[in-house]
Amino acid sequence: MQIALYARVSTTRQFENALSVPDQLRQMRQWAERNGHVVVKEYIEPGASATDDKRLVFQDMVADAMTKPAPFQLIVVHSFSRFFRDMVEALLYEKKLGKNGVKMASITQQINDDPAGEMQKRIIMLFDEYQSKEIAKHVLRSMKENARQGYSNGSKAPFGYKTIEVGQTGAHGRMKKKLVIDEAESPIVRDIFALYVTGKNGPRKGIKEIAKDLNVQGITMRGRPWNIHKIHKILSRTTYIGSHIFNRCDSKTFSLKDKVEWISVPVPAIIEQAIFDAAAKLRAHHSPKKTNPRRESSPTLLTGLLRCGHCSAAMVVATGKSGRYRYYKCSKRMSRGNAACPSGNVPLEKLDTLVLDAFRNQIYTPEYINSIIATLRQAAAKSRESDHKQHLKPLEQQLVDVDQALTRIYEAVEKGFMKADEHLKTRLEQHQVKRESLIAEIAAIKRQQKSPLQTITPQKIEAVSKILTQRLTEASPYAKAYLRATVSEIRITDQIVSLTGDNQSMANLITSNAAIDGQHTVPRSMSNWRTREDSNFRPLPSEGSALSS
Repeated sequence: MQIALYARVSTTRQFENALSVPDQLRQMRQWAERNGHVVVKEYIEPGASATDDKRLVFQDMVADAMTKPAPFQLIVVHSFSRFFRDMVEALLYEKKLGKNGVKMASITQQINDDPAGEMQKRIIMLFDEYQSKEIAKHVLRSMKENARQGYSNGSKAPFGYKTIEVGQTGAHGRMKKKLVIDEAESPIVRDIFALYVTGKNGPRKGIKEIAKDLNVQGITMRGRPWNIHKIHKILSRTTYIGSHIFNRCDSKTFSLKDKVEWISVPVPAIIEQAIFDAAAKLRAHHSPKKTNPRRESSPTLLTGLLRCGHCSAAMVVATGKSGRYRYYKCSKRMSRGNAACPSGNVPLEKLDTLVLDAFRNQIYTPEYINSIIATLRQAAAKSRESDHKQHLKPLEQQLVDVDQALTRIYEAVEKGFMKADEHLKTRLEQHQVKRESLIAEIAAIKRQQKSPLQTITPQKIEAVSKILTQRLTEASPYAKAYLRATVSEIRITDQIVSLTGDNQSMANLITSNAAIDGQHTVPRSMSNWRTREDSNFRPLPSEGSALSS
């Protein structure tokens, strides 16, 4: 049999220092040789927990095992805990692999291929899961005590700090470490606070401007460009005033824990308390919780729909010449500086006019809408045909059988072959009940198959098209609502504007007679995406070229 070997250790330190992986492989190779198996591939996972499936090598192995035909028929592990320490996940993957003819075996936990063996395997996996949770509980308790004593638990030091060994020996003979100020990075942290709170040799700057300035100067955050999120994180981190928080988030879900579980580790301060408090007040003043987000309340026509064709970031409104000019600009370019994305500014009014003209002249036209409805009707017809074969036809055949059975019974009574006794009466009632049930079920399926598309006539399309073109003469809340009802995304790449939409939403708009409520929203349903397929609106190179002027 062709087999694959999977060896795993929980941490990178174990992989680098211990003999666990070589020992696992040696034993598995010997087992394969004794049993006459051929090892076609070895998968080695250096430092990954088996409590979930977020393991690159593990996923590569599963992907290989699911190819047809599979390159091996058996995955061999030293023990089942190497494969998974979560019983449910282990069984799900085992079932998935089994469908492609790939089984799993442990060289130290021999299991029979029978119901008793399956039960034994589940008990082993359940114990592995329990043991993993117990170990995690004790490790966290040790780490919390280590933090209370002021030591680092091995995670990456916050920007502005580094870890150094302090001489004391901890568990497993490893040296304990503490956070100290990094003299190369700490001045950048001080500059960020100074720029945000008071300004530095000039007016104070916002978070976005600080990120842009640092990127323009070639100052990185450990090799990576700055952005709004990173600056915000520095301005809000209490580590810089001497209180580094440990056990703040759940390591798996990243959700915040209750504050009573947080542990404050004293560290050298980089920022004074007064400056930190001033930054906190400024951040609170500009918080979206106090100022409604512009994306939701802005009357700007295309916000929330525009995407940069170069980097896929959202495009937002920017101003120039003291607000006299308005543009759509890539948010990544705005937050990280012009070097972050090659896209340019797009005049707001020109793009709004271009999109509205495209909808009036190319999308909300009877010809285009008719083509969309025709496509949806073809899909609905195929769906009805499939439903008829899978559900309706068998029910109709059962109804025929019941009717024939009733006819045979009536004929037998009429000809004197059967007596009209209680048994016959019960039998007739059973057939009648079944017949009524089948008729009701068939009628229900036929009602479900009736589509609102059947109510859409060419005259209705003509009328609604006229309404839509009249209402899209200028950028307004109504125009914005109609765009959102039929367009999922607008991408701008240099001089090309590409619109991606949803056929079903267009049909809903026609069915509702272009109805719009007091909140400027259009009735919508679950999207039936046809992204960039033939029935969707295509790029407009001719109109798009006008953007360069």
